Amino acid sequence: MTEKQMGFVMDIDHFAVHDGPGIRTCIFLKGCPLSCKWCHSPESQSIKPQILYAKSRCILCGSCIKACPHGLHKLDDTGHVFNRDTCTACGKCAKACRSDALVLSGRAMTVDQAVKEALSDEVFYKNSGGGITITGGEILLQATFARQVLEKVKMHDIHTIIETSGYGPKQDLLSFVEVTDVFYFDFKLGEPEQFKKYVGGSLEVVLNNLKALREKTNSIVLRIPLIPGITDTRENILAGYQLAQEMEIPTVHLMQYNSIADAKYDWIGKKYTLYGLEPREKLIEELLSLAPGGIKAEIMT
Repeated sequence: MTEKQMGFVMDIDHFAVHDGPGIRTCIFLKGCPLSCKWCHSPESQSIKPQILYAKSRCILCGSCIKACPHGLHKLDDTGHVFNRDTCTACGKCAKACRSDALVLSGRAMTVDQAVKEALSDEVFYKNSGGGITITGGEILLQATFARQVLEKVKMHDIHTIIETSGYGPKQDLLSFVEVTDVFYFDFKLGEPEQFKKYVGGSLEVVLNNLKALREKTNSIVLRIPLIPGITDTRENILAGYQLAQEMEIPTVHLMQYNSIADAKYDWIGKKYTLYGLEPREKLIEELLSLAPGGIKAEIMT
């Protein structure tokens, strides 16, 4: 193992309570090979660091203009203009910003740096039954880095979870079995053409990887995002439950849709194509009731 293995980390969330049992440290990695149209963290899709620009927070102070070495910020009659096309994400503008309108998303870290930061919360794991969760982006895009982090964490007898779409090399996924206590595995859509349309990859890759993973471990939770009118249909939820039955995966999490992520697309200069969707909360009890015997369905935020 090399201690110099580098990874690109989007964020590290301390005292997280929605990413597994107990109090956890959640490490969010940059980069994802998929492009889910509902992605709640679009800044995670690129593996490279990015500057996020929240226009509503800008106070037009001009600090970024002085700080940027490439002249990519200016003020005109329309307000603050940011030419992100040639931005190298050096982070100098974000550091100078007085209102957090500019934020650097993503940083390079060594394995030891990530482990050290995660272990700073070790006392809370022990007292709450928590641990460390690594998610993305997609963890399989940085499999070596993530696995080495977990290997070192496991030396401290800490509970570990990874969240994955299952989209990546099979052997990379299986390499996590020895260092992962629970796999949170996405089931987005059960129909291949719908999967390709809304997610951008091959459903066959995901299903084959899930089957291979299940042959190595039974510590898997299937997670279905409830995207209004897309994944929260009766047909899709039943397909997820059926897959769980076939794979003998006893727990299914139904993940509530969060509409507040819409603004993040503006922050990275993209348009959100599913704008206006609202959670169909009246459906939740019905979807939970569809779970067959032997399957425990839970709603998660």
